[in-house]
Amino acid sequence: MVDFGILEKIKLGVYYASYLYFPAAIILGWLILRGGSATKILSVLALAFLSVLAYARFVEPRILLTMEHEARLARCFPEAGSARLAVFSDMHEGLFKNAVSIRRIADKVNLAEPDAAFIAGDFVYFLDPARQGEAFSALASIRAPVFAVLGNHDVGLPGPDVSASLEATLARFNVVMLDDKITTARLNGAEVEIVGLSELWAKNQDRSLLEARRAKPRLVLAHNPSTILELKPRESVDLLLAGHTHGAQINIPGLNCMLLKSMCRVTLYGFAQMERGLVFVTSGTGMVGLPMRFNRAPRIDVIDLEWRACA
Repeated sequence: MVDFGILEKIKLGVYYASYLYFPAAIILGWLILRGGSATKILSVLALAFLSVLAYARFVEPRILLTMEHEARLARCFPEAGSARLAVFSDMHEGLFKNAVSIRRIADKVNLAEPDAAFIAGDFVYFLDPARQGEAFSALASIRAPVFAVLGNHDVGLPGPDVSASLEATLARFNVVMLDDKITTARLNGAEVEIVGLSELWAKNQDRSLLEARRAKPRLVLAHNPSTILELKPRESVDLLLAGHTHGAQINIPGLNCMLLKSMCRVTLYGFAQMERGLVFVTSGTGMVGLPMRFNRAPRIDVIDLEWRACA
């Protein structure tokens, strides 16, 4: 069992109170039909506002998009190559029940036919550890090799630290956990180096894994995109894949970065060319804070990556 604090209880209260939209909509509809002119105007405005909130609560969180991207690595290699990568993150299984299911995510990944899938952390959000197997078993159905790291919610920042049980559970479902580990994989016939970095907020990332530049593409998987800002000149990245930002989750252009300055240090969503390398930030499939998404539907990002041969 997970012991919820007062803040989580308030969030659950908001989650269940949102069902009051439906009787409220009926009452407001009746007032629009039967009320006086001033009552009608106020009722229309109230219904419009509540309907936007209802869309963000009941509709958009259940949408699951596949977004296609193309990228080319900056440096050259002994041989040219390409790989198709599926990237997703921030499923946040647990507190809210309106997140996209892991089964739908796995099925969507398989439809994209990637060479590899990358999960950039935050699997849970106050999920009972006893339910981890049930929650994530569908990941085993992904046909491509799956690589993952943990996020801040997985390691107890905030919430309970479930990293040990979660890593063991995910390993059962053929997910290769790479927190502060390095491996190589053959993707579309080309050998690629894959480095995973542990959660930035835990302050124990082993970035020494990035010091030796190799003659093969280096893909780095981390939860927090601000990891790129911590790298020293001798630490190299060809492409850093990250999550964490949720793409703002409630995406109001022009306002997000005023309110979420720390989230905008790299980018809220998509590609960013930084001094230490290219970064791609996926916007996640789940939710924290409020059980809502607006103008940033859950998605799986698919990157067709290419690299050139040195002349």
